[in-house]
Amino acid sequence: YIFSSFGIGVAIPAEEINTANGLIESLQLLTGTATSIFITIMGVLFLVSLFGNMTSWSYGVNYVASYAARNNSMPRIFSRVNKETGMPTGAPLVNGLVASTLVIIAPFLPSQDLFWNFFALNIVCLLLAYIPIFPAFLQLRRIDPDRERPFKVAGSEFRLRLISYLPMCLLIIAILFSVVPLDLSIEELSFKIPLTIGTVLAIIAGEIVAARAVKMAGK
Repeated sequence: YIFSSFGIGVAIPAEEINTANGLIESLQLLTGTATSIFITIMGVLFLVSLFGNMTSWSYGVNYVASYAARNNSMPRIFSRVNKETGMPTGAPLVNGLVASTLVIIAPFLPSQDLFWNFFALNIVCLLLAYIPIFPAFLQLRRIDPDRERPFKVAGSEFRLRLISYLPMCLLIIAILFSVVPLDLSIEELSFKIPLTIGTVLAIIAGEIVAARAVKMAGK
């Protein structure tokens, strides 16, 4: 991610980067031609990597959603699994329906930025989900240090705190830069304000779901 983003940033001025075609445009600038076998191969490989990443990432998330649904933390439809393979079926179905709906309605939206707002909100929510992992790691190490685990991070208390708080702070900074308007320009506000509102609503929805899960667990 770092090297590819840096390469695109070097090849194309920030204000000229196309959200959808930035990679291909950077290859065209670097090779000095609009079409070539190299660009075609790179484009195909990029699509293959997208399909591979989307499949692995989506099924990882689907397993978590299925587990959460079985523990009353999400709607029951997410808990459905294939009886023969144990693979989640409810979560991919909902995921596919939502994604297909966005793809279908995207061309009819009055502003194409709305689609990218949904996309950016998805990324922000993904980053938010990682933040509690780091303090949870420290808490588990503190209250249950002797439990046998498949993998155990070695190091002093200072090292453990460093490798936990540093990425957590970087995540928080990345989220703040993503959702908080950095200036009062119309373009900045029109993109960031809906994203900020969506993030707040997502957090509220998450707290409601968590409260419901605690209530159900109490029963």
